[in-house]
Amino acid sequence: MKVLLQLIYLGWWFFRARFLGRRRPLQSVVFVTNGCNSTCRHCTHCTKSEGFFCKSFADIEKDLDYCYGQGARMLDIEGVHLLQWKDGELQVNDIFSLAKGKGFFSVSTMVPAADYAALQALQAKVDVLWVSVMGIHDCTLLENLQGTSLYMVVNNENYQELPAVLEFLQQHKDIRQIAFNFHTPFAGTEHLALSLQQREEVINQLIAYKHQGYRIMNSISGLKNMLSLRFKRHCWICNFIYCDGRRSPQCIDNMGSGICQCCGFSMAGEMNAVFSCKPDTILAGIGVRL
Repeated sequence: MKVLLQLIYLGWWFFRARFLGRRRPLQSVVFVTNGCNSTCRHCTHCTKSEGFFCKSFADIEKDLDYCYGQGARMLDIEGVHLLQWKDGELQVNDIFSLAKGKGFFSVSTMVPAADYAALQALQAKVDVLWVSVMGIHDCTLLENLQGTSLYMVVNNENYQELPAVLEFLQQHKDIRQIAFNFHTPFAGTEHLALSLQQREEVINQLIAYKHQGYRIMNSISGLKNMLSLRFKRHCWICNFIYCDGRRSPQCIDNMGSGICQCCGFSMAGEMNAVFSCKPDTILAGIGVRL
């Protein structure tokens, strides 16, 4: 019954958005920590901050209420050093429980491979746990990957490791899936972006692996959109709330910068495919979130 009610809500949301032009988010990303000493050069949100800051539990609750009130039912809790989040005796699991109690259909989070063991020991109360890997070396750090998913940002330094990463996935049947983004060339990181030829080669490679049954979350329709990037954006489907309280109806780094023309966020392609009623994309989204 619970899943049926969720599907009814999703159908009603889609009808209003697709046919009535109602622009309300379905997914929200809420950052709860900032500051980072890691070297993930593709990250653009938190590495710009100095020091380490934990948003209070009360402020996080306000953020969740705002997102839910906007219509979002899929929630991503994000933040570098997420496991260091504390507010008195409250820890990160309390945020996840709060979100589920608010009525969000799906709560997810992402951690780097180096933090996976600590989060596993915490027994994180999330529906989807994404473990970020930059290549096959990160995969070797992971053990007992039960019910988790992998996430990889492909750039011109690691794209040749895709076959090895995908074979690792196949050998570990308890991994749910892997999702791919492509490096977006934000200022100072342009050298990491794939060339158009490299992007085409990678996407065609991923599509071929999809046809072979590899557990790749990206849909074929969404991947094809990312080949040319010549599709209508529906990025308003996901809103963002950052550590400093900024609220954005889409990725704040892309607004007005013109970088959308070389965007690497595959979700943009997936969103377009949803609005184009592509069955493989709709089923992929339901499979991940419900």
